[in-house]
Amino acid sequence: MTLSPIARRSSLSTALLAGALLFAGLHGAAAEGGGKEPVGPPTTPAKLRVIGADGSESSVPVQPVTDVQRYCSNIADPALDARNALQLAKVKEAEDQLSARIAELETKRQEVETWLAARKEFIDSTSETMIQIYSGMKPDAAAGQLAGMERPVAASLLARLKSRQASAILAEMSAPVAAELANIITQKTDRAAQADNAGAAPAAGGQKS
Repeated sequence: MTLSPIARRSSLSTALLAGALLFAGLHGAAAEGGGKEPVGPPTTPAKLRVIGADGSESSVPVQPVTDVQRYCSNIADPALDARNALQLAKVKEAEDQLSARIAELETKRQEVETWLAARKEFIDSTSETMIQIYSGMKPDAAAGQLAGMERPVAASLLARLKSRQASAILAEMSAPVAAELANIITQKTDRAAQADNAGAAPAAGGQKS
């Protein structure tokens, strides 16, 4: 069957309209699908709310932590711990050295106090009466009597006499006795000599063993 020209035009118009509608629908769907932007991090930086002492509020931008900053923070903590441990070890070592020094000084103080007490006891072991008696005697007579006394007592008497009198009496004694008395006087009245003798005693003991 042959369509009339009017019918053919009507069919062509219908086909064109249907194609236009189909094209418009596809284009709209593509526009809706492609027009959506990908979801990403907010462009507005985060802010920290701060309340002041007077009650006023303010906002401070919070800077995001980068991977580099996070890495540096992770390696900084162990390094700080190591430095703190080293400093504590040095402080402990200094405290130990200080304690040892204090103990050493305390030992020296006790030694000096002991020596002073022994010296005072040695000097005070003779009475003023005996000193006056021997200071008025002739050197040779005093030397004979002192040589017969116990050595510490004789040395104490000589130590309390005037230097000229003591030297004159020692000159009248035999050399061994005079040397022994002089040695006792030196040990009892000279702190340095006593320290030397104290140091020599352990050495002598080591040689005997």
